[in-house]
Amino acid sequence: MESKSKEIRLALESLLENEADCARALLQSLKAESAALASRDTKLVTINSANKRKLVEKLQQASDARITYMESHGLTASAEEIRGYNPVESPNAKLDALFIELSQLAQQCFEENRIIGQLINRRTQFIGQILRSLSPTANLNGLTYEENGSAATGQQNSMFYLTKI
Repeated sequence: MESKSKEIRLALESLLENEADCARALLQSLKAESAALASRDTKLVTINSANKRKLVEKLQQASDARITYMESHGLTASAEEIRGYNPVESPNAKLDALFIELSQLAQQCFEENRIIGQLINRRTQFIGQILRSLSPTANLNGLTYEENGSAATGQQNSMFYLTKI
C-alpha cells in the first residue's frame, strides 16, 4: 500500500512541478509585457501578448491535468489545508512546498496582470484625451498649463482656437 501512495505522491509532485514551471514562465512573460508597455515598445508588446496567451493555455492544461489526477485519486488541496502545512515537519515536504509555491506564483501573476491592466488603462485614457483634442470642437483647457504646472482655467490663447476652413 505504501508503494502505491508513494507512486501517487511522485506523480502528483511531477504534475505540480510542471504546473509551477508553467506559472513561472507566465510570470516572466507578464513582467516582460509590463516592461514593454512601460517602454512603449509595440513590437515587444505584440510578441509578449501572443506568448502570454500560449503560456496561459499551457498553464490551464497543466492545472486541468493536476486537478483531474487529484480527483481521480480522491485528493484535495484547499487553501486552508495548504496554509496549515508546515513543509519542514510534513512527511510530504516536497509536495507541500510545491503547493505553496504554486499558490505564491498565482498571486504574483495576478499582481503583475493587475499592473499591466493599469498601464493599458492609463495609455488608453491618454490616447483618448489626445484624440479628443484633435476634434474641431475640442476644449483645450485641460491640455494647456500655467507656468506653475497647473491646468489652465481661463481663456485660451487665440492660437489654440480651432476654426473651420
